[in-house]
Order: sequence, then C-alpha cells, then structure tokens
Amino acid sequence: MGIGVVTLVHFLGCRHGKEGSRRVGHSVNLHLLGENVRLYAEEHGNVYPTSEKWCDLLVEWSGGHIRNALRYPGGERNGCPYALNPHADFSGPPDVVLLFESKTGWNQFGGPELLTTENHGGRGCFVAFADGHVEFVTAAEIPRLKWMNEETSLLDIQNARRPGDSADTEYWLENMISYHRFTTDEVCAATGLTADEVVRAQKRLGIRPDSRPVGGEGTPLLILPYPGGRHPRIGFLEGAVEPQRETKFSVFTPWDPNSYVVVDVPEAIWSNLGLTYLAHKHIDTIWTKQGVELPKLEWNRRADGSLDIERTLPNGIAFGVKAAPTKEAVRMEMWLRNGTGQRLTDLRVQNCVMPRMAAGFASQTNENKVLTNPYVACRSEDGKRWIITAWENCQRPWGNEQCPCFHSDPKFPDLEPGQTHRLHGWLSFYEGDDIQAEFARIEATGWRQE
Repeated sequence: MGIGVVTLVHFLGCRHGKEGSRRVGHSVNLHLLGENVRLYAEEHGNVYPTSEKWCDLLVEWSGGHIRNALRYPGGERNGCPYALNPHADFSGPPDVVLLFESKTGWNQFGGPELLTTENHGGRGCFVAFADGHVEFVTAAEIPRLKWMNEETSLLDIQNARRPGDSADTEYWLENMISYHRFTTDEVCAATGLTADEVVRAQKRLGIRPDSRPVGGEGTPLLILPYPGGRHPRIGFLEGAVEPQRETKFSVFTPWDPNSYVVVDVPEAIWSNLGLTYLAHKHIDTIWTKQGVELPKLEWNRRADGSLDIERTLPNGIAFGVKAAPTKEAVRMEMWLRNGTGQRLTDLRVQNCVMPRMAAGFASQTNENKVLTNPYVACRSEDGKRWIITAWENCQRPWGNEQCPCFHSDPKFPDLEPGQTHRLHGWLSFYEGDDIQAEFARIEATGWRQE
C-alpha cells in the first residue's frame, strides 16, 4: 500500500461519561473511515471500495489497522455500526453522504433505510460526507441529507404521482418518511412535489422518520403500498424503466422495523398472445406495440391491513392480487379471468421479491439462495435470517443476482372464455439454520388450499 493509513488519537476524558465517550467514539471512527475510504479510492483509480465488500477491502488494504474503527465504540456490540452509501462518487459533490451510523452488521451499504439514531437516544447520528468532514445530523435534518449527485435521477419524474388532497398527502408522506424513511429528494421523485412543499407539509403534519407507531407483540406483519421514488433494485436498472407502483408492496421484517422487502406481483404475465402485461417499460408488451397506455392504479388499503387490486386489460383479460398479513406470513392470492372470446394458453406469471432494503440482504449473488420448488429462500449475510417466498403451481424458481431478486414464478392452467382461476402465494421470514425443516413446516400449514 503506497499511502499510509490515516490515524487519529483522541483523548476521551472522564468528563464525557459513558454516553459522551460513545458519541466521540462514533465521530472519531467515521473520521478515520471516511479518510481511509478516500485514500483507498486514490489508490484504486478514484473508485471507492466495492459496496458489498467495503469493510473486508478496507481491512485488507490497511493491513488490519483500520479494524478498530469498524467496531462499535467501547466494544459493547459485535459487528460494524456503520454503512456505506453506494451512490457516493469520489469525484461528486462534497455534501453527499459517504458513511453513516447504522445498526451493527458487516459490509452494510444502502441509504436512509439503514440509518439509525438509536445510538444517541433518537436525537440524531454522525455522518461522514464525501469531502471527508463529519457532522452530527439531528433527526429533523436527516430528511435533507443528499444521497446522490443531483444530476443522477432517482426515477423518471414523469413517473411521479402527486397526492390528490390533504388526506392523500398525509398518507403518502407518512408512508414515505415515517415508514420507508425517504429523503426529501426521494419524496419529490415519488410525488412531484417541490422540496419546499414536502418540508412545509411534513412540518405541518408532524411527520418525522421516528414518528411511526410500533406494533405490539403478536401483531400481523406490516405491509404497505410501495410508493416509488426510490428504486427497489441495485443493479439491472435498465430492466425496470418507469416501474409501476401499483404492483408493488413492502413487507417490513419482524426483526428490524426499518428493513423491508419489495414484492412485485405480478411483474409480468405471458400468454399465447405474447407478453400480455409488464409492470415497467423494458420490452414491448402487446399493448405498447399498439401504442396503448394502461391507466395508473392504486392498491386498495383495507382496515385489516390487507391490500388488493385488480386490472382489466383492453382485450378483456382481467387479473387481481390480494395480500393479507398474518403474524407469521403474508398470504397472497392472484386470480386471472379470461374475458376474451378465445382460449388462453401458456399463462406464465413472473412475481419478484426484491430484498435490497432489508439490512444484510443486498448482496448481488445467487450463492445466498436456496431453491426447493415451490420455495425460494434468500439468506442474510450473517447466515442467521431468511426471506422465503412460494407460489402454488410454481414452474420456475430462480434468482437474479444483478438486482438482486428472487422468484417463485407460477403458471395458470389454460382458460376458456369466461373462466377464472386462482393461485395462492406465500412470503415469510425465518431465523435459524434448518431451512429445509422450515419449508416442511410451511407446507404443513396448507397455505396452497386457502
């Protein structure tokens, strides 16, 4: 290594106390890490360490000298309490977030969904910026953090949906800020509102990242419509142009209220007619070839926490989805009705689970997936937790390491004119090391017949 590792000695006097020592420790650690990430980039073509291996790469590059800065101050917890922003650019603006406090893990990377204020009693957290300086950012200031270059589009603003009225504004701002922990820029991308409109509405309504209610023990899993504005993928973004939000919902994990997976159902439907439906603009469907634009829809939000939606295509084919959360799983149902005058065949469906926003599940690999038809399970980086999905009549279990995502894709039987068929789906979480036994336990619930 040509440039020596930056070191910093900071005397933690007794006057700080335990909490003060931790506070100073986080600041010192992030100073060290920020400087060393930049030095690493200078030696590697002005490119930061690979996001999914940044801790490992820094330790190796420094000869182990940086390891202490990757630990919780005082050694009170195992793991690294910091995460890297994968959108930071070495040659980009100086005020973009580079590193920030997160829950403990290793090689963690992502955005505000991983950021935590718990180390400082909810008052805020330390953030290292791209120019190397570190600040304590208060909870009120967190939504104003910049996570990527201004010229880098989060999503095409033409895909934004402006709230219809004040109640709609309150719902979506709470959905985005309190639950999905969106930044102001991400809310703007999802709603088309200006930053000033978002900040003023947020202040008027008292909506904060830490203002979401906490469910009690035994409550069902939390599912919410996914609002768009933040891409649920890491890679293969060219394969999800202008993604529709009406097919996507978020399922929040039972072990971390800020982690969630995005389920896209249906992402695509094929038939003997061709690509009959697609939830984004990547390749032509039978409708885009005709210049037909499908109307934008929204999930119906029910009082019991369930979501449902249905769509009728221009040729009379109709489909719908219901997602109902329970304590142990999200039970899904998809139906398809042949409203045409001809027999429909080859009715294949693609349903996608994207775990990018769940801490520890963002690795771009298929090595962490187990496929036992109809079950597909994705393992966390520490090997302790799993996300599981399954669909009745699964014809293709698979994963895409680029996104990353995983699928249990079903096939409907051939349908005569006027005929409707229903298929059932499952999504759950598991903590343990015997995934095959968990598959057997799930199978014993009889979820396919419900």
